[in-house]
Formats: sequence, C-alpha cells, structure tokens
Amino acid sequence: MDDAEFALAQRHQAPRGRLRIDVPIALGRLHILPVLQRFLNRWPEVEAEVSFSDEYRDIVGDGIDVAVRIGGPTDSRLVRRVLASHRLITCAAPEYLKRRGTPRTIDELTRHDRIGFKHAGGPVPWHYRVGGGDRDVGVQGNLRLGNTEAIRDACLAGTGLAQLGAFLVGRDIKEGRLVPLLEEFERDEPPVCVVYPTRKHVSPKVRLFIEAIRAEWAAGAPWA
Repeated sequence: MDDAEFALAQRHQAPRGRLRIDVPIALGRLHILPVLQRFLNRWPEVEAEVSFSDEYRDIVGDGIDVAVRIGGPTDSRLVRRVLASHRLITCAAPEYLKRRGTPRTIDELTRHDRIGFKHAGGPVPWHYRVGGGDRDVGVQGNLRLGNTEAIRDACLAGTGLAQLGAFLVGRDIKEGRLVPLLEEFERDEPPVCVVYPTRKHVSPKVRLFIEAIRAEWAAGAPWA
C-alpha cells in the first residue's frame, strides 16, 4: 500500500531540481538536446546539466541521473530501455564516387580512400556481415579523426569513404549529399538505449524526461 501510494504521488508531482544527463557527443547534440530543450520549456523547475562523451561512464559512481548510450556493457546496477535501432552506414559523396568509382564488395574497399575514426587510443574498424558471419575491416586510409562530425564533414567534402551512424548521416543521404554503399553487408548493431540507476522509485524528472524522448520518437527515430 505504501509503495502504491508513493508511486501515485510521484506520478502527480511536477519534476524539479537538477537533472544530470550523459549523452554521446554527436547523437546528443543532434537528437537529444532538442528534446531536452522542449522538456525544460515544459518543466521550468528542472535544471539540466549535460555532459557529452563517447566513453561509457560509470553513471552510478559519477552521480549521473540518466544516460543515453549506443550499446555498451551490461550492468546490474542499471535499468536499460531501448529507444531506437542503430545502423552503421558506409557512404561517400557523389563527387568522390564519380572520381573514384563505387565499391561493390568489401574487398574493393582497399582501393579507396577511407576516413578512419580514432577512439580510445586506437583506430575503430568498420563492421560488416559477410556470409552469415561478422567481419571487421581495418581502416588504413590517410586520414584518421577523433570526432565523428568531423568525419562526416570530410566525407561530404569528397575526401573519402566513411562509416557513420545513421543518426549522423541519415539526412545527408535522404537529401542526396551522401550515397549509401554496401548496404547488403550491414550487420545488426546494438540499439540506442536510455539507462539509469536501479532504484525502487524513479524520480519524476528522470521518468518524465525518458517519456519525453519516447513520445517524440514513438513514430520512429528522427533519422529513420
């Protein structure tokens, strides 16, 4: 009875206080921050503090209320709820493909300039599904960048091929600035999730912020 009464009271309580959020850099800036801004307009007594990082932070140890992650390790201290699917898309600018041709197989990637992503001290391989199994391809191009939005900019400029999340290049592909490649070799990627520390009762500010994202993405993620 006490639990039910507490939950009912929380559901009718306006959110207030500081809300600490951790988000991936590009995904957070492009797709979470707009939702948060509308959330704050609706609930002016909430004070949001947002950290942007592509690392998997210890949100319990760091006192984070809620985080948005792409995949990540499982943790019994956290509740995880799926928000949207995630795709990695190999792509290039039309000008680059006109100049260098279009790769049709994974092996043909070695003939092309590829823009690599350097993360956590090392290069990140490109991921594919070939013949029923996963295949990682090392990126040996002449340009490696530590920021995915900078990789997108270089790809748009025709510097080379890139493999980036759909949340980052979906609009560019839709509007013809980038062309998707090797789509038949895409593999299933870990989804975009929201995670928060396990508690008996979730505060209104956390619960309503999660509900705000889910409501805005109910018809599909903005990049779908």
